[in-house]
Amino acid sequence: MVKHRLLVIGAGRIGAGFRWHDDAYTHAGAAKALENRVELVGFVEPNPERADATTRKWGVLAYERLGEALNFCRPDIVSVCVQPEDQDDVMWDLPPTLKGVWCEKPFMCARLDWPWPVQVNYLRRADKRHSVIADDEPCGRLVVYAKDDIHTVCHFKDLQRWWRCQLDYRVYGDPCAYVYQTRESTTFFDNGGVEPGECMKAMLGNLIDVVEKRGTLWSPPY
Repeated sequence: MVKHRLLVIGAGRIGAGFRWHDDAYTHAGAAKALENRVELVGFVEPNPERADATTRKWGVLAYERLGEALNFCRPDIVSVCVQPEDQDDVMWDLPPTLKGVWCEKPFMCARLDWPWPVQVNYLRRADKRHSVIADDEPCGRLVVYAKDDIHTVCHFKDLQRWWRCQLDYRVYGDPCAYVYQTRESTTFFDNGGVEPGECMKAMLGNLIDVVEKRGTLWSPPY
């Protein structure tokens, strides 16, 4: 089996686990979990402290500039883990020769006609309980108790689109919880409702399937 070379752009918490304990809930961790299919070849990180820590932690170089990393790493797949307002600049600098891109949410790029498949990391789409609702119950009401920040709200806006349901968002704190209601049933999701590490691995695995022409993308940009 051919291994795909993966470059992570942004070595913060979600990209590399910088100053965070849960490596499974990172793009680098997903690559390591799928090391039979993908090889983590490097990072792009302009912050020297993060770059040094990332190199020591993951055993691959962290480059200061994207162009340098693309030249030396020759990636097939790129993970974009920068802040939402910086995504557009990064995406436009990626070469058309890539096979695929895994981009953190929320997706803030205006252009949608990319030359490669783009998987947006709405990882709740990798949870089978959520897929059952998407397939079977498209007319309910989603009541959410969660933080009012862009990185949290966007997940439930995505569920609203996917499930084609009403959204009732109630500002709360951590951990988040949500209830999906129909006339026939109620489904309660506590503490976020997903196993993050497994869902991260599944999202990357789905993108690799698409790259290999063996699947359909779960979470393309809107």
